[in-house]
Formats: sequence, C-alpha cells, structure tokens
Amino acid sequence: MADAAPAFFDNAAIRRRDLAWNDWTGVCAFLEDQAVCRLAAVDAPSPYVAALSYRFESGAFLVHFSRNGTLAKLLAIDPHVTIEVSQAISLLKAPAAQNTSMEYRSVIARCVAKLTLLDLEIEAQQYDALEKYRPERDYLPIDRERATRAIVACRAEIVSLSAKKRVLADGQFGASGIDPGYARYEFPAPPALSSLPPEAFKPR
Repeated sequence: MADAAPAFFDNAAIRRRDLAWNDWTGVCAFLEDQAVCRLAAVDAPSPYVAALSYRFESGAFLVHFSRNGTLAKLLAIDPHVTIEVSQAISLLKAPAAQNTSMEYRSVIARCVAKLTLLDLEIEAQQYDALEKYRPERDYLPIDRERATRAIVACRAEIVSLSAKKRVLADGQFGASGIDPGYARYEFPAPPALSSLPPEAFKPR
C-alpha cells in the first residue's frame, strides 16, 4: 500500500468539499478489501455495466471476463471504462425529511483497459489476483485448456480517480457540519475480505 498519493488521485471536481476523501492510504485499504467493483464500458446508446471481482494494484484494477462475452467485444472497440467501488455503511434518519441520508464510502476511477489473450500473461495476472482472495495458496495450478483460454485478462490502468466518504465518526454530518440528531441504522457487513471469518483463509 503506497503512502504518497499518485498523480491520478484527484478530488478537485468533487462539489461537496467536506465529503472529499483525501486519505490515499485509507482509499487504498478500502479498494484492497472490497470484493466487487462495477465496470462501465462504452455501448451506445447507454453504458454497459458489469459487476466483477477484482484486485487493485499499482495504479490499476485487475479483472477478467469471458472471451466471448459482451465486455470483451465492447472493450476491443473502445477501451475506455469507468470503475466504481462503494460501500453503504448505515442509514441515517433525522426529524427533517431532507436529513434522511447514509454513511458511505465511494471511489470512481476512469481507466483505459489493456487486454491480453496470451496464456502466460493471463496466468500471471490470475495468480496475482488470487493473492487477494486466496492468500493461503492451497489451490491446484490453473488449468490452461479449461480456464486460461476461456477468459480475457484485463488491466484497467487508472487515468483519474476520485473518492468520497461520509462517516459520522469523522465529523462528516453534512454541509453545515452540525449533527441534526441522526438515528443510525447499520447495514449488514459488506462483501469484503474483512467480512469473512478467519477460517476462509486457512489452508485446505
């Protein structure tokens, strides 16, 4: 996890400056922990969006998908994608209707997708991705015929990335900075690695 924010990390366009999440180390930890991203590809007249497992690494999102699927066809035409990763933390209620809100974390990245069909490159990326989901490494090698040659490996390199969050414990109550008396109702644990029990990562 890098401590220094990279050049692509840019919250300047966020309208609500009080909600800009400027802690790059915290943003990295969030992206490394979440299990699912949503990737939007160009597909006239409206974007095509898919939920994917991913690994965040070195200024890119590593994802994969079917060689014969919609994403592979769209990205072969236009490699520009937007990736979103978010977490709803809790529902917030206060007496005034406009003060019904949420605690959340959200990251949006504009990326350029680099695709590969080469066996060794696909396998290298897949093993890299497995370090996130299976750090115990108790698996058999990837089957080249049944797995490698059925997918496309995609490295979505980040062009720009912005992050927002609203967390009451950090004093982010609203534009006024004043707590309107929220009742806080926490959502169940999100689909994240930290939500899994320790036995999920025990060998065998």
